[in-house]
Amino acid sequence: MQTDEKKTKPLFDLKKITIADDFDDGLRGQKVFDVVRFDKPQPNEWFKLFDLGKGFESFAKVVITKQPDARGEEQRYLLTPDIAQTYKDYLKPYTRSVLTYGYTAQGMIFIWPVNYNPEYANKWHETAKAIALAAQHEWTQIQSDKAQKCYVHMRMNDKYKQETKDPFNNKPPIAYELAIEKALVNRIVDSEDHPLIQHIGVKA
Repeated sequence: MQTDEKKTKPLFDLKKITIADDFDDGLRGQKVFDVVRFDKPQPNEWFKLFDLGKGFESFAKVVITKQPDARGEEQRYLLTPDIAQTYKDYLKPYTRSVLTYGYTAQGMIFIWPVNYNPEYANKWHETAKAIALAAQHEWTQIQSDKAQKCYVHMRMNDKYKQETKDPFNNKPPIAYELAIEKALVNRIVDSEDHPLIQHIGVKA
């Protein structure tokens, strides 16, 4: 006959199976970048641009338009050159932009369209490009100065440089082309079948 002691004895000691808070299982996962932001960095974000081999010339020059979507919310759409040429009178306003590819110190990747217009000087455009060029080599912040109608370039000081770990070591976690596709899901207008073209109801 079993004693009461044997009946109540636990099957195992919890201390033997409980892991420490800093336990490392050795199974390192790989982050999947399903979301890529399409915007300039926020004023409180330190960021860099990826080095794709040819400096600023690595980034594509494109046409961007702002249009309401099916819900009436304003979105930015990328137009291929043929679409832009054909429908430019129906898709205003639009801008020429350089699609820079970068990341924040917190590991967020983004496509930042840096606007430009070679036909006239614009301090917003000029200062944005200057900051983008600097971000190819250093941690940078971009802030608006509405009084001066320009962007202000902030450079990380030496103390924070030493404390800030580069999450990507300037190597893109996904290809530039894929980052653009993820940043502009369903908003790359490359044919007349696209909902944006269908919505304006104009025959080329």
